[in-house]
Amino acid sequence: MQAPAAASAPLSFGHAAVARRLVAALEASLQPGAGSSTEPALVIGVFGEWGAGKSRLLQTVAGSLSPGDGQTALNVVVPFNAWRYEREEHLLVPLLRVAQQCLSKALEASVPEDIRRAERLSDRFILLGELAQTVYQHGGRELLQTALATQGVVFKLPELKKDPNKPEPPFWERWRLRREALKRERLLQTPVNQLNSLYYDFLEHLKAVTGRNPKALALHRERLKYGGLGWWPRLNYGLRRLGIWLGTGETPKDQDFQVNLVFLVDDLDRCLPDKAVEVLEAIKLFLEVEGCAFVLALDEEVVERGIAHRYRDYSLQGKEGMTPITGAEYLEKLVHLPVRLPRPTGAAARDFLAGKWPDWFADASAQANDLATLVAAVTPGVPRKLHRMTALLALAESLGAGDAKTPRRREWLAIVCALQLFAPALYRYLRLHGARLLITLADWRTDALFRDVAGLRKALQQQVLAVDSPAQLQYRLVLMRLPDLCEAVMLNRSGFDLLELLARVGELHEKAALTGAQLGALMVFTEVEAAAEAAAAVPPVAAATPAVAVPAEMAVPPVTAEMPAAAGPVIAPAAAAPAPTQPQAGGVIEPVEPAMPTTAPLEARLENERALVEAVNSGELELVRVALSREGAAMSGRVISYALWGQLRASRLMEQVDAWVQRGAPADATQFLLQELRPHLSQVAAFDLLRDFGAPVQRVLKRPDWAQDVRVGDGNVGLLAPAFVAGQEVWLETVRSHSAAEWHIPRGWACATHHLESGEGRPGLSFGSDERYGVHAAIHLGDLEQRLRWVPAGKSAMGSPKGPPEEGELRTISLSRGFWMANTACSVALWSRVMGTVATGDGNLPMTGISAADIEGFLTRLGQALPGCECRLPSEAEWEAACRAGSRTAWAFGNEVGPQHVHAASSTALPVAGLGPNAWGFFQMHGNVAELCRDLLDDGQRTAESWLDPEGPPGIESTWHAVRGGSFRTRIEQTRSAAVERVGRNADRDDMGFRFIVRARTGVDQPPA
Repeated sequence: MQAPAAASAPLSFGHAAVARRLVAALEASLQPGAGSSTEPALVIGVFGEWGAGKSRLLQTVAGSLSPGDGQTALNVVVPFNAWRYEREEHLLVPLLRVAQQCLSKALEASVPEDIRRAERLSDRFILLGELAQTVYQHGGRELLQTALATQGVVFKLPELKKDPNKPEPPFWERWRLRREALKRERLLQTPVNQLNSLYYDFLEHLKAVTGRNPKALALHRERLKYGGLGWWPRLNYGLRRLGIWLGTGETPKDQDFQVNLVFLVDDLDRCLPDKAVEVLEAIKLFLEVEGCAFVLALDEEVVERGIAHRYRDYSLQGKEGMTPITGAEYLEKLVHLPVRLPRPTGAAARDFLAGKWPDWFADASAQANDLATLVAAVTPGVPRKLHRMTALLALAESLGAGDAKTPRRREWLAIVCALQLFAPALYRYLRLHGARLLITLADWRTDALFRDVAGLRKALQQQVLAVDSPAQLQYRLVLMRLPDLCEAVMLNRSGFDLLELLARVGELHEKAALTGAQLGALMVFTEVEAAAEAAAAVPPVAAATPAVAVPAEMAVPPVTAEMPAAAGPVIAPAAAAPAPTQPQAGGVIEPVEPAMPTTAPLEARLENERALVEAVNSGELELVRVALSREGAAMSGRVISYALWGQLRASRLMEQVDAWVQRGAPADATQFLLQELRPHLSQVAAFDLLRDFGAPVQRVLKRPDWAQDVRVGDGNVGLLAPAFVAGQEVWLETVRSHSAAEWHIPRGWACATHHLESGEGRPGLSFGSDERYGVHAAIHLGDLEQRLRWVPAGKSAMGSPKGPPEEGELRTISLSRGFWMANTACSVALWSRVMGTVATGDGNLPMTGISAADIEGFLTRLGQALPGCECRLPSEAEWEAACRAGSRTAWAFGNEVGPQHVHAASSTALPVAGLGPNAWGFFQMHGNVAELCRDLLDDGQRTAESWLDPEGPPGIESTWHAVRGGSFRTRIEQTRSAAVERVGRNADRDDMGFRFIVRARTGVDQPPA
């Protein structure tokens, strides 16, 4: 988000109409005889607080004021920034000098081009005379004398004598000096340069500057009269007048010329109050001079303070503090036309934000969105403060403030930015002692505790006396300072409404509550990059496998669990795009599972570990939240170290959880405490809690998030995998791996592989889980294996904020059921094995050149081999949920990708696992081959209202089908998560393939008998 250029942007909030009226009033006042006999100079006062738009208004007035015709009248704009000359002894002198400079430039710029040409011609004649004189002096006389003697002419030419004491410069230097002298003769000369007294004959000096003294502009009048200075313009003028007299018998009357000065005095509110009044006193001296006008931009409170300071020694008798004249009375005597800039309303501010920065503040219909409403509500109605707010929001965004998955992140950022800008003391206190205190303030506002700040202080003091733990004492002492800080903010003169901000905080907290660590990370967004650099400086932990560099967008935790050995070649991930391999005897050669990169887990380095441990021991949830929020960016996206987890296990935490489980795991403070700690628990910590307390803790921690149930026995943890066949239960036994077990991945969890017995002639099934992508299933067709990954039910992003209409607007949709999806597109080897054909070429390549009807036949045969399972193409919503893998960016890997992420703009396809997977373990959903979906959503199903299982008519029965992901032939922009194209039912392109989903049939899904 970038602010538009101030010079080019139009005025907002009704200021444009004010500017037009002011220009009309100024031009009317500058007409001859328009002013009064006592005060011919017009003074306009533009009042508004700092940042209200006064400077922009003056710039617009200066650009809109007519300059005059330049022949009879000239309007000269004199911009005067008073604060630049604040240290001058008398501000009147710089005011006059600025007027002189502007007048000189304006006069020179107003001279017509024909006059300049005449003067250049006259100058050339003069310079030619100078050249002839120089030649004459340097040998020309002798040559002429010789020529005359040769012709018999007896005449002695005069000799030009040189001054022997004065060195003669070179010819070209003399030429340059002469040209500059001719130019200086035409420059305006005013008495300001000789202004030795401020008050002696001031009016005469001032009239000379404004041009009402005929002697002062005599030179310019002569240029206009004769058409330039020099002998040639004078000769031309005389000939023209002679011709007119001979033709009419009369000579034309010379036109009069006058100059009007319009002073635009700005930045008076930046001056010290007494200096601001001094400028106003200087302006009084101009009021008797015709041809002057003033526009003053000032804050009335500055004048009030200046008048009080100026007359502080003249207080009325018996009335201390009351001066003989007030600021309002002073301005009334000086300003003829007072104008107060309109303050932006909330609706105007929302429209302004939506119009200037639609990407941030407008919805799909170009109306102000929730963020615009929030920013307009918490920002004082001052244009400059709105600009500062948006600029700080853009900075926070560029610094990567908070986790991109933080709910309503930009709205929470707006709250933080408003505090930083308009309540800096309170912001610093919250940042130092815990951003969670902001929620406490919102609760105080809801309970109307601010109606009696003194009573609130006393209540907090009583709470301090009743504490029984160090953590409680620290927390209560922190709370005691808050009423004073809030009272100072509520009494400020900036127009910032703290109570309105706290009301918005309460609403946000209800809609999208943040953990203490999330809120703390947003509060210190300026420290995000520094924290990231500090984390990067930590040396990596030694790992069993060598580290492999991967792009930042793909840097996800490693897989350290041992993968099961297959009886033959296996369809599995590949580390990079390998060269195509030729089929060999015994099966199809497949890429092997790569060694995943292994680096140190992101452990939080807390400033005060003792505070967190004591907060947990206290048993108060709010203290834990405050302790986490106090750490800020140190906790953002990081896990508690194993050493700190040992301290927490030794604290009262385990006792609290045990008592909570004994009570039946109700929704009380202990559950909320676990939820607060959940994002920061390593896999070791989660394993310990699951092993000790089982299913109640798993339902809170969601570790792993795919587990349907948990059972504990013999010191180990069993996890129920998602169903593949209706009524089937598969329990996976956890494998605790200490080498990388501290990875904080909700999906990842190492489990031993479990093989299911299959009937004769039916594919085998196996289940397992790894620490990087979580649970997986595999279909075994002889020596061939196709792996599937689990896509859970829940919310996901769909659509694009700026894509074509067929992609739909960016929205959040919800899937009511989870499903298994093949982790690769269907390969040539898999197609051949299911369809009973002989594979040709590289079996790892995707199967292409097939139509929708062909794919339907494949899925029918696969479904028949897997009774109780539904095998079909994914809907667009299901496909995009798996492709995005929880992201909201253009690609699953971020908003910028390269050839290491996406295979596009090429001539051939890569193997199905030729590039690395997304965060859920799905390979090449961007590019390589376009993938067919079962439906084609119409326009109505691509709106924000279509949020639950959005699905169009089945594509198998339609004429047209949706194809997602782009292919190796398309441009990389066409491989985004939301990109969609349509193909006909009989299309069999060589860059189009498919991947399938499998899920257990329910009663509704059962096919007819």
